[in-house]
Amino acid sequence: MFFWLREIAGWSLVCVALYLMRMGLIWLSDVETPRIVEAGVIMFAALGVLRAAILLIRVSTASRISQLNPADPDASPR
Repeated sequence: MFFWLREIAGWSLVCVALYLMRMGLIWLSDVETPRIVEAGVIMFAALGVLRAAILLIRVSTASRISQLNPADPDASPR
């Protein structure tokens, strides 16, 4: 049952990463004072968060698949 918690945490981290990327793009597109270095740091952090989120989603999917009941081993393959 813990795979649901990992799934929810993964998708919430995806949302956090998208928010961070949006913030970085807003900082870059500021016409008066573009914060290029700060936007680069934010984008780098967003990519790290996104990578962690994808890892959590992959692990929860693998956990869900491994908990499925296997087919009867005595049954003949179709």
